[in-house]
Amino acid sequence: KSLIAFVIFPAVALFFMNSCTDEDTYPITPEIAFKSLEILQNTSQNDSVVLTFSFTDGDGDIGTPQLDTSGRDVFVKFYEMKNGVFVAFDDPFGAFNYRIPFLIPRGNNSSLKGDIRINVDYNVLQPNDTVKYEVYMRDRAGHKSNTIQTTTIITGVE
Repeated sequence: KSLIAFVIFPAVALFFMNSCTDEDTYPITPEIAFKSLEILQNTSQNDSVVLTFSFTDGDGDIGTPQLDTSGRDVFVKFYEMKNGVFVAFDDPFGAFNYRIPFLIPRGNNSSLKGDIRINVDYNVLQPNDTVKYEVYMRDRAGHKSNTIQTTTIITGVE
């Protein structure tokens, strides 16, 4: 009886307590939220910004397979202020589109969440420009996330 009381009962109780834990569940369409935009000033005058946003995805199908060299997951639209109005930068070659590494959820929960940091080079700009970015992402099934907008920053200020 003491073996049951001290070994088996606690083991069974732990099993049931672990199986009752709440797992994070999210919609299968990715959701993103803006976190920060930091200026990195280089001495070569090719400054860049680090854009950070959080994401969730309910079925965990985020990222491009390594052998897919043309696939993109994160789409960034660049805006520059001209004459007091933000104007979208014409980006016909997708210079502001980025890849996310192929992610695989761990364990039984297929949901994914995390932060994504992207270095965006803005050497296409003239000094002292005011810029902002719009961002969205797609998962491997093609679900498009919501679109977020970054804060406005003034670049090239010395």
